[in-house]
Amino acid sequence: MQPNEYWTDRQVPQAAYVGFGYNPDLATRGERLDMFSFFSWMRQLQQTENIEWIIWNASGYYIVNRTARKSIEKLGPNPSAGEILETLIAEQERPKRREIAENCDLRATYLERIADLAGVRVRCVDSREIFRNDPRFAVALAQALDSTERLGRVFPSLVNRITPQTENPASALYLPLEIAEALYLQEVEGVDGKFGPITEEGFDAAILQTQNELQRPYLTFRCPIGPRRPGYLSDQNVFWSRSSPMQRDAAYLNFVRSYSEKFSMQGECEEDTISRLQAGLENKGKST
Repeated sequence: MQPNEYWTDRQVPQAAYVGFGYNPDLATRGERLDMFSFFSWMRQLQQTENIEWIIWNASGYYIVNRTARKSIEKLGPNPSAGEILETLIAEQERPKRREIAENCDLRATYLERIADLAGVRVRCVDSREIFRNDPRFAVALAQALDSTERLGRVFPSLVNRITPQTENPASALYLPLEIAEALYLQEVEGVDGKFGPITEEGFDAAILQTQNELQRPYLTFRCPIGPRRPGYLSDQNVFWSRSSPMQRDAAYLNFVRSYSEKFSMQGECEEDTISRLQAGLENKGKST
């Protein structure tokens, strides 16, 4: 894990956040064991650097994928932050989006459970609640919209790489929402760093550029994701057993070992540690 060189005063932030997105399989398959890979880094940094952690539950952003094109187009070419949030909230509250809401709720429940199992002190913040109840996020989003427009002129390749290539103009909201969360958490919670997988490098570059424009010291730092998709996304959840495919996938097995060993208890073998972590997730899923 290499911190960005922009940081000028300290090697690590005093407080940092990590955002986790949407997984449509939580209700049917449960949470993925690979989520513990992120928490292994968080635990290590909390123990060695005393970083204060905030988890930003960004699964509510998934509603952008389900917002109708006409709903965005009717806002006009330059909608305000408030208008955008009102549109997203209205879409989240539609009865036909109940399944999405349930998965977002389940993600929040799992995040608290994983933090407890991992022994990481965190405070979880749900983006949906902030959208609805804190007008300061609209202020941050307005700043982010301005910054995104400038980034598109100065660094078009960066913005094109980040923005999903779809016909729905709603997809262009992902970048300003990502920038807004960093600005909001810095302003409201004093968070001066962002942590996440290497796959978020593009978003991190945009956030750092925005913070640079505002002359705010900020740090982003990233971790590897292993041979599968990042743990917070949908993917096959490989359960531990001696006959599982994981035992025949050396690269993945080494990845699991790399984070599970951080949570081993005294006298516990590798298999018992992984089984205990998996059982903790399964139990939480049954109780929701």
